[in-house]
Amino acid sequence: MGIQTRLVKKVAKIPMVCTNCGKQILVGEVYHLEEGVDQHLHSLIARRFCSDCYAKYGEKKLLAKE
Repeated sequence: MGIQTRLVKKVAKIPMVCTNCGKQILVGEVYHLEEGVDQHLHSLIARRFCSDCYAKYGEKKLLAKE
């Protein structure tokens, strides 16, 4: 069984790429970062999703994709 996670709204401080669609998330843009609910989820394995994917699919569907 894996770590239970949720998505948290953040503002990009450095450019990054959406895990779902591959779109670049630019500095200053809002994105959603995966974090552990009860346990720490290391930043190297945490997924990042752009606002478009979050709006289109929602938290449940994005987190269900492995």
